[in-house]
Amino acid sequence: MGVVLAMCILRHAPWATAGELSPTAAGTLQPMITTSELVVGGNRFAFGLLRHGAFLPAAEVAVRLFDVREAEAELVAVTPAVYHPLELIEQGRRVHVHPDGTRHVHDAASDVHGIYVAQLTLARPGPWGVEIVVRQRDGTVEAARLSVSALPRSHSPLPGTPAPRSHNLVAGDVSDLAQIDSSEPPDPRLHQTRIADAIRRRQPQVIVFATPKYCTSRVCGPVLDVVRTLIPVYGARVAFVHQEIWQPGGMERMSPTVTEWNLRSEPWIFIVDGDGVVRARFEGLTTRSEVEAALRQTLRREEATPLPARQ
Repeated sequence: MGVVLAMCILRHAPWATAGELSPTAAGTLQPMITTSELVVGGNRFAFGLLRHGAFLPAAEVAVRLFDVREAEAELVAVTPAVYHPLELIEQGRRVHVHPDGTRHVHDAASDVHGIYVAQLTLARPGPWGVEIVVRQRDGTVEAARLSVSALPRSHSPLPGTPAPRSHNLVAGDVSDLAQIDSSEPPDPRLHQTRIADAIRRRQPQVIVFATPKYCTSRVCGPVLDVVRTLIPVYGARVAFVHQEIWQPGGMERMSPTVTEWNLRSEPWIFIVDGDGVVRARFEGLTTRSEVEAALRQTLRREEATPLPARQ
């Protein structure tokens, strides 16, 4: 069974998805939106494209943004959507990365090989119209329309804001790592650091909120695998933290850390710098190229910024 291109909306959170599709006829272009939280300001707007029942890879795509407050919609911006291929796909099948670095290829084929990402700037809260336009190689053009809504402020931490100083459970707090990691097998490398301690040490972090066992979208495992591929390259400089969504025992009680970060969906990846400031965030299905580019930018900023003088 292939990867379902969506986000998992948390059951106990008062939330509705930001993207709401307009009715479309069978066989036409259909966007599969993976971004549930859109806010006033800049947004990563990620989606897959389903055409005639199959996902459409590497097409020429633009996102047209409309102000729909008046009877006649007003075109505000046209933004290209960049196609990011998923790096952990081999011969049409998803690759799972183990804690020891070994990999195995899943037997079932994956129908998703990449994701489109556009940067949308929403100037005000409330409803907006979005038209996703696809130009095929033969010159034909197809489009799909949907409505989205911008929140006046973000529920979860935005880039440029302080990260919560969370005291997440680590490997030394539990008798069995499976209590705080539903991966198969659990990855001890992702459970060595408390978020608050890394901030106190001025250590940059990559923090991934995901629950592979309970995630209904089946995106959490691939997102964790993306993070795992970064550890051999950046693990000496960066703390990597995995936080499960639920407390041990099932899907009854959210983790205190998830509550502190006020997350309404999953998975999420946050990049936090040595000052404890969020520098990037990614909701839903995310590629290594996106995360690594943001992480490199954060590390370059760290190297260029002198440490404050000790008092």
